[in-house]
Amino acid sequence: MSVRKLLMPKLGLTMTEGTVIEWPIAVGGTFARGEVCVVVETDKVANEIEAPEAGRLLNILVPAGDTVPVGSVLAEWETEAKQSEAQAGTAVAPTAAVTPVAAAGPEPVRRKAGASELAAARRLTAAKQNIPHFYLSTEIEVSALQAQRAQWNADAARPKLTLTYLFLAALACTLAAQPKLNRIWDDEYYVELPGVDLGVAVNTERGLTVPVLRNADRMDLGQLATAAAGLVARARGGELSPHEVGGGAITLSNAGMFDVTYMGSIINPGQAAILGVGSERRRFRPDESGAPRLVREIGVVLSCDHRVLDGVRGLQLLNGVRERLELPAQLFA
Repeated sequence: MSVRKLLMPKLGLTMTEGTVIEWPIAVGGTFARGEVCVVVETDKVANEIEAPEAGRLLNILVPAGDTVPVGSVLAEWETEAKQSEAQAGTAVAPTAAVTPVAAAGPEPVRRKAGASELAAARRLTAAKQNIPHFYLSTEIEVSALQAQRAQWNADAARPKLTLTYLFLAALACTLAAQPKLNRIWDDEYYVELPGVDLGVAVNTERGLTVPVLRNADRMDLGQLATAAAGLVARARGGELSPHEVGGGAITLSNAGMFDVTYMGSIINPGQAAILGVGSERRRFRPDESGAPRLVREIGVVLSCDHRVLDGVRGLQLLNGVRERLELPAQLFA
């Protein structure tokens, strides 16, 4: 019976390489079909790779922490039938019990970061070190937007709208209208993306996850709300498919529910920008005659990759989003 090879899988359309994060099974260890045998990181997400059938791990060729191209041999293993033959007539030695030593006093609690947490830490550290960030901020007046949102949500036959979905719709419209802004940097090349795919930062029990809403520019508001709601639910349930992770030029990170005025976010590796959205604030602003007027504002910060977006292009993107949200008739058409 021949030795099998475990290859670096292709987990997304744009994936060319992956990083081994963890080997849950040691060399010589056995595993059942469907058991996680290796954890691979790509595009800030840890992907658990399951065994296709029961077997035994013979040799690890790519240790944890190494990055290799798609299709590289990660390890060698044999099926359960062969490893059962090799183990016939052998006995398993008992494991000695380990008695913990009591500490002299209270000790700091140290918890090993999980695979997804390690992936996020590494990717964001690399992004902050390697991507030349700059930041643009403004306030968006949302009185008209909130009024139209309330009118929409009053119709029980329609999918409920959140501010996140409306910001996604504004981003999609802006990038569709200005396709030169829908591009990324890749090893000294500008890559203009053919469709508008938008990342959505989702807080989950396993940490921050960024699924991607595909072809957002081709959806009307109801379709976008339905698709985004399903995407967020699958992210929180740990049920994302490889196609739903990676790609796109920009991510939306809405932290408005956590009472924050401005949020300057770190760009996700492989993208060119991220839009941080704060909480709605009510303020008095002078009208044209100088009289105080009560407004409803949301502070936003656009983090830009300066290799892709200079100040003018960044402002074109930010102001395009603001204009569509402050005059939302187009979004609700």
